[in-house]
Amino acid sequence: MSKDALRQQVLRSREQRGAEQRLMVADAIASHLLAAAFVQVDRIAAYLSMGTEPGTGPLITALLKRGVEVIVPVGTEDHDLDWVVFDPAAPTRRSGIGVPEPEGPRLGREGLLAAGFVIVPAIAVDHHGHRLGRGGGYYDRELVGVTAPVCAIVHANELVETVPHEPHDVPVQMAVTETGLFRVSPDATRGPA
Repeated sequence: MSKDALRQQVLRSREQRGAEQRLMVADAIASHLLAAAFVQVDRIAAYLSMGTEPGTGPLITALLKRGVEVIVPVGTEDHDLDWVVFDPAAPTRRSGIGVPEPEGPRLGREGLLAAGFVIVPAIAVDHHGHRLGRGGGYYDRELVGVTAPVCAIVHANELVETVPHEPHDVPVQMAVTETGLFRVSPDATRGPA
């Protein structure tokens, strides 16, 4: 299956989920990640979910209550990502592609490199860590050189056997779904982390 075909299939499936189901998924994902010892770091890079994506709101709220600094991406004029410290009280605007972007001082790439754990969006992730995004390549460019563990958030049915990928695609080490946290890499065995 091509990247575009898989992307369309998953997006159609996501549209079938009701608001109550989306909230249950977001809560479960937050619980799984918050229970993991390796997310006990000072700074976590995450993102503000949009539309039918698995929700990140409960996770970010809980991290902030724990005193973790959460940084989130904002777009640049060069169609790349920059990072800001997330403040729930800061005004947020929608980017041209609908991504919620809070206002705040830009941290640059150094902000991401200082994160101890990185959470990224995905349409699908396979058992080898290949991640299918929305097709812009933003995260693939941004994740080059990141040494912190990278975890993609997907629904359970979006953790699949194989995802079409290119040599420039940067794999993730983990995926979290409403059913658990999974290590996904060429050297890892399948199953919960």
